[in-house]
Amino acid sequence: MRFRTARTDRASRPGGGDEVAALIALSYELLDAHADTQRIAGAVATDVEWESHLAYLRDLQRVGREALARAAQPVAGR
Repeated sequence: MRFRTARTDRASRPGGGDEVAALIALSYELLDAHADTQRIAGAVATDVEWESHLAYLRDLQRVGREALARAAQPVAGR
């Protein structure tokens, strides 16, 4: 999985003040995932390549939902 939560953990903590950076990183990762899917679909990919890519997409979905949930949390004092 290329999307690493460490890229956005500090920035996306409630009160971290930079939830936008986490959402930007997530957006770029989603664009990369889309390009990867197009590349794999256009090639003769093995079952192993597809399974790996699908696991990556599932992980990306989970991490994306977490980033969105953190960004949506109200922060005391804001």
